[in-house]
Order: sequence, then C-alpha cells, then structure tokens
Amino acid sequence: METLWSVRRSVRDLRPGDHAWLAYVNQEERRHVAGAFVRDGLLAREKVVYLAAPGELIPGVVGLPSADLLTVVTMEHLRTEAGACGDADAAAAMRALAAEIVAAERLGCRAIRVTADMTWAVRGPGGLDRLMACERHIERAVGPSTTVTAVCQFDQAGLTADELASVGATHSVLVTPDPEFEDSVLRIVRTFAPRGLALSGELDASRHMVLSQALAMVMAAGPAHEVHLDLKNLTFIDLGALNMLAEVAAARASGGLILDRMPAQLRTVVDTVGWTTLPGLRIGED
Repeated sequence: METLWSVRRSVRDLRPGDHAWLAYVNQEERRHVAGAFVRDGLLAREKVVYLAAPGELIPGVVGLPSADLLTVVTMEHLRTEAGACGDADAAAAMRALAAEIVAAERLGCRAIRVTADMTWAVRGPGGLDRLMACERHIERAVGPSTTVTAVCQFDQAGLTADELASVGATHSVLVTPDPEFEDSVLRIVRTFAPRGLALSGELDASRHMVLSQALAMVMAAGPAHEVHLDLKNLTFIDLGALNMLAEVAAARASGGLILDRMPAQLRTVVDTVGWTTLPGLRIGED
C-alpha cells in the first residue's frame, strides 16, 4: 500500500480500489468535497452508498435526475452525544455497508461509491479502537475491488493529532478538492481555512477571467468574510492581474482580499507600486 502522504488525489481522480480519507476543517469543505464525490458518481450513473446519521442532509444530490442510484443507509443507532456508539453499533454499520456493496455488485453496477462521516466512531471510551475496526472492514471491501471507491470523512476538530495520524495511516489516499481551474500553466484550488484560493503556476492576461470567476464563486459562498489568496506556488503574475485584484478588493462591501505567502519578488513589486495602500487589499501570512 502506498503511504499516506505519497498519494493525494482530487475527487475527479479517485478510482476503484481507493480507500481515501477526507480530513475536513469545516462543514463548507465537507459539503464541497463529499458533495462532488456523490454528484460525480450519480452523473456517471454509478451506484452511491452513503452511510448517514439520522436527519443528515446528503450533499451533491439536489436537482440530480439520477438520484435513484443513491442508497442512504441511515444509522439509527448514532447519537450526537459522546459515548453513545458501542462496538455492536459499529459492527452493524459495517454489515449494512457490506450488504449494500454485495447487492450493487449483484445488480451489475459497474462502479460503486461509498462514503460516510466516520467521526462518530471515535466518540466515547475505546473510540479509536472501534474506528480502526471499522476501517479494517472497509479496507477489506475496497482494497482488492475493481468496482468500489470509498471516501471516509473526518472532522479535524473532533480528533486529536494522534488520532488523525492513526486514521491517516489506515488509508491509501488523501482526497483533495477538484481544481476550480487547471491547465498546463495555471492551477486554482479552493481553500477553506482560511476561505479562499490557492494559485500555482503562472497567471497571465489570458487567465484573468478564470481567476475572476473562481473569486466570484468563493465570495458568493461567504460575502461577509475575508477571502485569502495563497500565492506560495505562483511563479508569475502580470500587472493586469494585480490591478484586477485591487479592483475586486475595493469593490467588496465587506471583508477583505488577503494575499498570503507571497514570493519575495512579487512582494517587492506590490510594495513598490503601493497596492497594499488600496482599500480592502492587504498582505497576509508569510
């Protein structure tokens, strides 16, 4: 098995046999990534099995005509309070999941997607051991499969650093958001803590529009919040793009546009021209 940090795949690049994990920082990231996993599967006419807590809203389903391919396994035994899940409950959840996979395979489904928020399994005494048992069951179902792809979701706030490390070690793939835009020159990926975009490559005049569109999507998700641009891996940006960012920042009614981790050369240009004196635009973390 490949080690945790050697394999990172965006949702669109996941493939059968992947036992992936999503360590989300907030519900926005969870809905964005897990929703894409569910939506992509349904649009491709693949079977999707979602293990859900009672009343949980399934992301990525609204408005899709292929929602008949979605099976929601509601784990009635789950409770929100700590310590309510026992070993028997975890075993029942895994049996229900295995039964759904077998049923889908018997129906001839060419691909099966499985996902669930597994944070609940850590709650209470012996929670990590219970979670490891669940993950072993999932690995046995997914690892040798040519049809099943699984994404286990975990709330980073609900696990300690040691628990996250243990969870990560049981998965072969870390799933990341699909790029908002990607070609041979520029890559734009959504970030969630802080909310914004990470840019890699070169931002030239021909790609101003795609950046503008990606910024509009982020701002629509939280118009009153700051938006951060992580520029660590940006090797070139033209003056036109910097002007555009300054205009976007000045036009925002609330919240600012923060430029994080700027390369030294770009920082020199920004300071020299004085962009940071404009309203709404400022330098963030190095």
